[in-house]
Order: sequence, then C-alpha cells, then structure tokens
Amino acid sequence: MSLVLFTKVSQRLHQILASIVFVVGIAVMIGWILRNPTIVQVGPDFSPMVFNTGLCLVALAIGIVFSDAKTPLISKISAGFVVVISGATLFQYIFAIDLGVDTFFNKPFYSIGTSFPGRMAVSTATCLMILALSCCQKKERYTLQMLSATGASLVLGFSLIGSLSYFFGFNSEYGWGSFSRMAFHTSLSFTMLALAILWFLRLQVGKVSIRDRALMPFFVVVTGVLTTVLIWQLLVLRDQERNKKLTQVRVESLKAHLDNVFTPLEKSLGQMSRRFSFGSYPSEKMWRMDAEGFFAEFRGLHRLFWADQDGVIRWAYPTSGGGAQLLNTKVWGTSKDLQSRFIELTKGHRVSLSNIIEFRTGGRGFVLFVPIHKEQKYEGVVAAAVLSEPFFNEVADIPGYDLVIFEEGREVFRKGNPDPVFARDWKVNSSYRELGVHWEIEVVPSDAVIRENTSNLPGVVLLFGVSVSLLLGVALRFYNLSRDSERAAKEAYDFKTAGMNSVPLLIISLDKNTVIQEMNKAAEELLEYKTEEVAGKSTALLFHDMNEVQEVRAKMEEELGYPIALGADFISAADKLRLTRVSEWTQVSKSGKRYVMTMSMNPILNEKGDITGYLEILEDVTALREKEKILKDQELKMLASARLASLGEMAAGIAHEINNPLAIISGHVGVLRKTLSQKGLSGDPELQRKIDSIESVVQRIAKIVRGLRTYSRESEARSDEWVSIESLVDDTLAFCHERFKLEGVELSAVLEPQLKIKARSYQISQVLLNLLNNALDAVQSSKLKKVVIEAHRNKEGVEISVSDTGPGVPYNMRAKIMEPFFTTKEVGQGVGLGLSISQGIIQSHNGKLYLDERSAKTRFVIWLPSQENL
Repeated sequence: MSLVLFTKVSQRLHQILASIVFVVGIAVMIGWILRNPTIVQVGPDFSPMVFNTGLCLVALAIGIVFSDAKTPLISKISAGFVVVISGATLFQYIFAIDLGVDTFFNKPFYSIGTSFPGRMAVSTATCLMILALSCCQKKERYTLQMLSATGASLVLGFSLIGSLSYFFGFNSEYGWGSFSRMAFHTSLSFTMLALAILWFLRLQVGKVSIRDRALMPFFVVVTGVLTTVLIWQLLVLRDQERNKKLTQVRVESLKAHLDNVFTPLEKSLGQMSRRFSFGSYPSEKMWRMDAEGFFAEFRGLHRLFWADQDGVIRWAYPTSGGGAQLLNTKVWGTSKDLQSRFIELTKGHRVSLSNIIEFRTGGRGFVLFVPIHKEQKYEGVVAAAVLSEPFFNEVADIPGYDLVIFEEGREVFRKGNPDPVFARDWKVNSSYRELGVHWEIEVVPSDAVIRENTSNLPGVVLLFGVSVSLLLGVALRFYNLSRDSERAAKEAYDFKTAGMNSVPLLIISLDKNTVIQEMNKAAEELLEYKTEEVAGKSTALLFHDMNEVQEVRAKMEEELGYPIALGADFISAADKLRLTRVSEWTQVSKSGKRYVMTMSMNPILNEKGDITGYLEILEDVTALREKEKILKDQELKMLASARLASLGEMAAGIAHEINNPLAIISGHVGVLRKTLSQKGLSGDPELQRKIDSIESVVQRIAKIVRGLRTYSRESEARSDEWVSIESLVDDTLAFCHERFKLEGVELSAVLEPQLKIKARSYQISQVLLNLLNNALDAVQSSKLKKVVIEAHRNKEGVEISVSDTGPGVPYNMRAKIMEPFFTTKEVGQGVGLGLSISQGIIQSHNGKLYLDERSAKTRFVIWLPSQENL
C-alpha cells in the first residue's frame, strides 16, 4: 500500500509543488487587496512580494498543473501571460520607463524594499521569464528538455541564494544590477516551481528510457548550473565585500576629516587659552580681533565666548543674533550636559566637546571647550559653538553616499534617505570617539556607486559556467547515444554474424567497388578462404570461373552495346540484365574445387539511394545438379533402350522384308549374266556396266540389311561381344555415307587394322553415328567440308575419334556440351540429348567420351579398353 502511494505521489509531485505555489500566490494577492503587510512582506526586514509576482506565480502554477493534459492550451496561455508581464517589467528596467504594468492590477500601498512601488525585482522578473519559457516548450524534443533543465536549474540556484541571503545577511540582488530584493516567499515559490519542472522532465525522460544513464546528462546540467550559480554568488559576494570595504574607507576618511577639522580648532582655542593665562588680552577689543580671525579661518563657527572660573560668560563674539543675551549668564544655561562638561573642565586640563544640543540663541550644535589654567590654577574657559547642520554638510560631504550620525541613540544628522531594506544590506557603521564625544556614523552607498565599483567577472563566469554545463550535458548525451549506438551496433553485428553463420548459404558482403568485406562461416569453409585473407584486398570475382565471367561479359557487352570493366561496372551491368537476381555460376575454391551455385546479389543503398555495397548470397547446388544429371541419364538410357528395342524389332522386320526380294534380284542378276554369256552378249560393255551397277546396288542394300540385322540381334541380346573396329565403322558408315555424299561433305576413315573391342556393337554404332551427324551439321557453314573417323591403339585401349573442319565448340560452352538438353542448334533441329546419351553409353562400357581441347579441329574422342586389357 505504501509503495503504491509513493508511486502515485512521485507521478504527481510536480503538480503538488505547483499547487503549493498556487496557494502562496493567491494568499499574497489577497494580502495586497486587504492591504496586509504581514502577508505581503512576511517580516519587517524582508522585501515584499508585489501583486504582479503573486499573479504570475498563480499563472505558472496553473501551467504546470495542466502540463500533463492532452491539450496543453491552458499551460501555454498561462506561460504566455507570465512572459508578457515579466518581459514588460524587464523592459521598464532596461529602458528606465514606466509602462504602468506595476500598478495595472493593483494600486500598491507598500513601497519599502522596492525601487519602484509595485514593481518586482529584476531577478524575480528574470526567473519568471525563464520558468514561463520552460513550461511552454514541448518536452518531447531533447534539445528543449536540456534548455528547460538549464533554465529550471538557474531559477533553482537563484531562488536558493535569495532564500539564504535573508539568513546570512548578504544582498542576493547585487549581481543583478538592481537592489530591489527578491521576496523570501518568492524565493521559496521559485524553488518549488523549479523542482516541479525538473521532476516533470525526469518523468518525461523516464518514459523514453528506463536506464539511469539517460538521466545523467540532466544531472550534469543541474549540478553544473547550481555550482556555477554558487561560484557566481561567491564572486558577487566578494565584489559586494569590496564595495563595503570601499564604503568603510569612505567612513574612515570622514573620521579623519573630522579630526583634521577639530585639531586646528582645538589648537587655536588652546593658543587663545594660553594668551588668557599670560594676560595677553588686556581689553575685550583685542580678544574680539583675535576672535574675528577665528571666524575667517574656521567656517561653520557659530559663536566664540570666554567664561570665568565660575562659568559666567564675560565676552562673546559675535554679540549679534542673541549673543549679547549670553553675557553674564552661566555657560550651561539649562543644559545638564554642558554643566557636567564644565565641572569636568574645572578638575583637569582636558579639552572637551559637548553633545549636540539646542542653542539658547537658536539652532543645534556642539561646543568645544578649552580650559584656561594659570600656574596650575583653573581660571576659566574659552569655547567655540558650532552649528551641527552646516558643519556636517561641509565636513561630512561624501558624494554618492547617504550619511546618518547618531549620538546616544538619537539621530543628529542625516544626508540622504536610503531604503531601509537596501540600507540593511549595504550600510557601514563606525564610531567617532574623540574629545569626549561619541558619535555613531552610518554610511550607505548609493546604487550608482555600487554599480560603478562592480566587476563584470561574475556575469562572465555565470555565462561561461552555464554554457559549459549545458555543453557538458549535451556532450554526455551524445556520448550516451554513441555508447547506445555502439552497443546496438555490436548487438546487431553479433545478431547478423550469428544469423549469417547459422545458415548453410554462402553470404559475402562487398563494398561499392565489389571488394570483399566479410564472409560467413559457410563461405569460408566451402571456398577455403578466411575473411582476413581477402577482406579489403580482393573482389568477388576471385571465386568465379574466369572463363565463365569472360563469356558472360561478352554477352553483356553485345547486349548493352558498350565495353564493361570487371568490378563494379560488371556488377552494375549484370544487375541491369537481371543476372544478379537468381542465376547459376561456377565458383572455384582455393584448392581448385569447382562448385555450381545459384547466386543472388542485391545492392545496399543509403538514405540518398546511393549504392554503398552489395550483399551476395550463394547456394551450393552441385550435389543437386549431379543428382539431376544422374536422373536425366537414367531417364535417357531408359528412353534409348526403349527406342533401340523398337528399332531392333523394326530392323528385323525390314531386313526380313528386304532380304527375300533382294535374294531374288541377286539370283536373277546371276541368271542374267549366264544368259547373256550364252547368247554371246557378255562382251557388250554397256550391258556389263548396267549389270555391274545392279549388282553393286544389291550388295549395298545387302550391307544395309546386315546392319539392320545387327541392330536386331543387339536389341535382343544385351551381352557384350568381341567386335572388329573395322567392321563396326564400316557398318556405321553404311547408314550415313549417302547423306554425306548428297551434302557434299568428304567422309573418310583411317583405321588401324586388327583392332577389336568387347562391346555392344549397336550402342557403339549409335554413338559413332551421333558424332558423325553432329560433324555433318558443324561443317555446313565451312568452306572446307571434311569429316574424318580414325581409330588406333592408345593408353592400353582403343581410341576412336571423329573430327571435322567446322568452326569448333565455343570455349565457354565446352564445359556444358555433355549436359542433357544443352544444344547450340536452332530450335527444332536438336534437343541436346545426343552427346549426353552417348557419354552414358561409353561410360557403361568403362570408357570415356570427351572433346579434345588440344586439337585445332573439333575432335571428339571415344576411348574404350582394348582386347588385351579386358
């Protein structure tokens, strides 16, 4: 329960503090309306809170209470009102004019402690302005949050100093260039409002981040600003103390000046006293001449007189102005102080100065007595009466300072009328104790003198310190952001690395120039390169089959119509032709192993849309393609077997149907030769030529029939048998010789004799026939049309080759010609199964079928084990 209550209070603390200030402001406004000094001023020596200050505090409190509202209009209106009032007040101070703001809402009845009746202090107006601007800002923006924290911290520091100044007796306004002090309850209200704003900022930041580090910049700003304000106030106090010392110097100078006035007067009166002792004044006339010289030398003298040993005035100068009335009267008249002074004079030789009294002849002043002694016997007294007002006006003239002199607790002289609150802070008291008099001197400097002796250093330090604090807070904020960014970047990097390494795909990161930056674990293991080996040194083409790359580049240059350099241009061109989407490429590892991979490459763009790099993703499909090839080969073999079976059945039927009429034709040719011989026509060359031609055609047909019978027998018998290469080639050529002749292609055979292999002859004939048909198609565009079939022993086997004079197999296609369905022929002229099936047949005989890349011609080679190696 207590925890829940604490949480609720903490969430509403700023509003609670603002509510307290609201009550204080309302109370002060009521105090002004009711004209109650106690509410307005709190204490007799305290400055009052003016009506406008209370009104502005109420407005600020309302603004803070409604700062959490979804529609902050009330808060903005309240802050705007305070800005107007405080701004107008500062305007009046700066330009020394009266806009009537101070008396607009209420006529002031109390002016003690203020420079102008009803006008708030400069510090109060400034703090109100800062708080108002802090309240009306949107707190979501970090910059405004920092400025609000700085402003609230300044107000907090100023208000704390304003409160403490009342207890430690220093003037907190001295540094503001004005001497109307911030009221005590104004200081407390500012403290609560500043704390309310700072707490509200803490809640706002806490909504964005729960980390304590997020609040650290604000703590730095608050601490820095408060420290700066403290240093500023200490410098101000030092400056204030210096001003007080200057005032003290003026007081001591005044006392010295009094001494300088009284000492000559005392000496002159002493000289006159000695003349009386020596009898130098035989007549009053001579004394008057001496007295007249006194008045010429000492200004401010009111009257000189001589009294006998009984205290009766015998001579007086001047006698005008009531001086004649003093003759033959007692010196002290009705003054007990003068009587006591006179009695003391009769007992000693000490010069004495009376208190300030009312003269019987008018005016107020003091009397300087000098006793007359003749041979150690008291004979009387000479005295000088001085009017105090003109005397002090002459002697105690200190420009720029107000002066008050007290005697026995009563004021005897005043020059100027300083504000009592101001005088409490700046007055300097001193005592003057000479010639038996005790004067208390109180000197108060004017604000002009104080400003004249004020240094700019505190203001510079305040500005510099606040700026540094704000910059430190901002710097710490950016440091925290950088740390958070580093942490997020590291987490993202670790997450990315884990993600990259957890997939079986090869992932390669490139920069904008296609230079390798990073590879995942799968890429390192398959391609046999470490990232450190290639990062920043090699392009992604390092892993590609360069023949394949050159082939692709040639195609792209042909299609795009401009030369393409390897690197970024190559990738850009491939992207235009969509070759970077999903395409198959041959990748070569460090050890030379070749892999078939599907590649997808995508550019990495910045916020401007510029390419900053590429991400290449590869999938190893080598095993998949090999399985597909095996399946295709098996499918083709099954297809070939079915076709061969059908062909065998058809060949057997054809051979049977042709053989019977062919035997009849052959028999009739023999009968025809015998008949012609019997009739004596055997010597006819024309008839013999025609009969030879018929017999040649019959033999050729018989040869073809034998070949068909061979296919027929092989389709029935799947086992290998010994086959002569010569007969195998001869039977194969019988199928295509006539076609070659019709196409104008020279077909020849170069066979080493006595070559035999153990094989299924019909399958080897099928392979040879396929190679011969491919050669026939290849030489169609050549000027020299020639196909050669050769056979000889080679490497413990028999090598049968078919070569032609065609243009040859393009270099970039040589690795694919054995693949199923790969063909260079036009659509409808081939399906790309011939070489694939042929390779399967030869491999089933433990042989090899390959393209001889070292030959200048197009030369396909069949290698089969020889008779001796079986």
